[in-house]
Amino acid sequence: MVKTYAYGFPRIGKNREYKKVIESFWKNEIRDDGELINDIKNIENDILKTYKNNVDSYPTNEMTLYDKMLDMAILLGRYNPDDLDEYYELCRGKNCLEMTKWFNTNYHYLVPDLTGWNGTEFYHNENFIITGDNPHLIGPFTFLKLSKGIPDDKFRDFALNLAKTYKDIIKNYTQVHLDEPCFVLDLDSEEIEIIKDMYNIMSDTKINVFTYYEDVDWLRELFSLPVNGIGLDFVNGRNNLRNVLSMGSTLLKDKVLYVGFVDGTNVWKTDIKHATINIDYLDKMAKEVVVTNAGPLYHLPVTLEKELGLGEEMHEHLSFATEKLRELVDIQNRDSSKYKKYKGHEDRWVCDRVDNLTDEDFVKSLDVVERRKIQDKILNLPELPTTTIGSFPQTPEVRKNRLDYKKGRITEEEYNSNVERFTKEAIEIQEEIGMDVLVHGEFERTDMVEHFCQRMDGIASTDNGWIISYGTRVYRPSIIYGDVDRPEPMTIKEVEYAQSLTDKPVKGMLTSAGTIIAWDFIRKDVSIWEVAYQISLCLQDEIRDYEKAGIKIVQVDEPAFRELVPIKKKYHDEYFDWAIKSFNLATNTNPETQIHSHMCYSEFNEIVEQINQLDFDVVSIECSRSGGEIIEAFEKIDFKRQIGLGVWDIHSPTIPTKNDISRILNRALRVIPQSQFWINPDCGLKTRDWKETKESMKNMVNAQKEIIKVIV
Repeated sequence: MVKTYAYGFPRIGKNREYKKVIESFWKNEIRDDGELINDIKNIENDILKTYKNNVDSYPTNEMTLYDKMLDMAILLGRYNPDDLDEYYELCRGKNCLEMTKWFNTNYHYLVPDLTGWNGTEFYHNENFIITGDNPHLIGPFTFLKLSKGIPDDKFRDFALNLAKTYKDIIKNYTQVHLDEPCFVLDLDSEEIEIIKDMYNIMSDTKINVFTYYEDVDWLRELFSLPVNGIGLDFVNGRNNLRNVLSMGSTLLKDKVLYVGFVDGTNVWKTDIKHATINIDYLDKMAKEVVVTNAGPLYHLPVTLEKELGLGEEMHEHLSFATEKLRELVDIQNRDSSKYKKYKGHEDRWVCDRVDNLTDEDFVKSLDVVERRKIQDKILNLPELPTTTIGSFPQTPEVRKNRLDYKKGRITEEEYNSNVERFTKEAIEIQEEIGMDVLVHGEFERTDMVEHFCQRMDGIASTDNGWIISYGTRVYRPSIIYGDVDRPEPMTIKEVEYAQSLTDKPVKGMLTSAGTIIAWDFIRKDVSIWEVAYQISLCLQDEIRDYEKAGIKIVQVDEPAFRELVPIKKKYHDEYFDWAIKSFNLATNTNPETQIHSHMCYSEFNEIVEQINQLDFDVVSIECSRSGGEIIEAFEKIDFKRQIGLGVWDIHSPTIPTKNDISRILNRALRVIPQSQFWINPDCGLKTRDWKETKESMKNMVNAQKEIIKVIV
């Protein structure tokens, strides 16, 4: 009988305990470091108990106080905070680390900065405690590949020195779980040789190496590494299974093969029969086969137990993290009785609408230059216009209003009256500060994706399906289970009300189909492009309703555009084809309507050409944490659109000074013509409080005025 192994269980807790205790510490509601650490240990113990009750084995040391990449950087001597205040300064302080997306997921990580090192400075920082006897660590190649500040000609030196430090860490443990998702990247022969040299230095039968999210293209070399076991993703790695089975029966005779047949990134149940049939073949090839999850489980909610609103039909087809552990046991026991193939709910009118699309539906009647001439006359905005990204602080009063309405403690009329009051206050604040393009504040929205999912047919929302995006920031993905349609307008009422309060333009706020797909769990029974086009048609209908209501600017947020890019370059063209068409389909409306888009926290400079094919009029992109590196990318293309670079990091409570903002603006204006430039934060402001928000907006407007004086 095969054994079971699971890893990467969500740290959030069944009731978001992780978020609550850490944020209580930030608010000084927890007395000291020791109390916080004890609370986190209790959450970790619950996870270990869940593992123990379901699977044969599992790693330890999976908990973090914020970010595992930062933890590795501390363990390896790059940073050495004296206490938790210094630790969290690295996460969210004035000089916090840059943040970016973790592969093609909506999880983020802090980027270790090795600038100024020569590769010899790594050491085992024993002040950083590793828990348990099978510690789960980020592997050395992945740590180095995802860090910044390493000169290309020094990468090998860094790698070999780092491997020696890992060897020193590993020697104290019975076995070690190393995550090496960078093994699935498009690696060249030199990088593969570096990996082999690193693992030869660490050479130890204690090491189990896990790859995930895609195929490994160099399986023969991987199987030759001097390690005990190797984990492969047989769900998202679309060719892994075929390639392994075609390799013969000798390469794995001295290895444990951890076979990832249980999806760690989507909530649909595993095909148990498919898994057991293929395990029979694989079992003949390896020293031992252990069934595991295909990638870490922290991309999933903790459990289905409290999801009473999903209905019996949905329940029998879904599996969250806890249920995935039980699926491993079902594979072990060859029990496929709980598995039924899911067929999504079909809406023939929606399908026909997609089938009848033509090339003209994806191309606007006027290009961006001609549209600009029309829009400038209508909007009459000043040079370097200021705006925000959309949301304003979700204060306790805002959240209480939403909860009271949900629980039936107030009427719908009272709820709407409160939302209008919040909106009116937000408009007044923006006008008083002197913002040029206003937003309504999104006080009716729990989340930029969930709000739309709850208003479209074919998508189900959960009650408690929270997952972590970064640090303690959580969101609640919905589940796309059928054809998607918009039965009625989703956002018009609130934005139209906000516009009635001011003569300045108020932006309509939408979320793109690509981001809705990326941040939700997508159905598997139809092509992803079909789902994208269905949602985009809903958004197109919404924009046309905005136009009828007199809204002149509409922002279609696209933060996941980079996130969804396939890891393998050979799949890029296929993705960009439908992703670009999807955005352009949604925004193919009246040329008088100025279309904005927003993107944040990804390596956008790698895909700036594709960004330029999205037919928006204005784009806002994060710039504060990355120090303006994205600016350089726009020097290389013929960029005729307008752009706003985020000039303050909204994920930090630190208020940017006028000089902080001016520094970024001056650098950007050396590259981007002032006639194309907007000034904005790098993301929405829902997580900030009003004091921080107002002070930061004032500094932003003052920086704008100062620069305009210099220009004049």
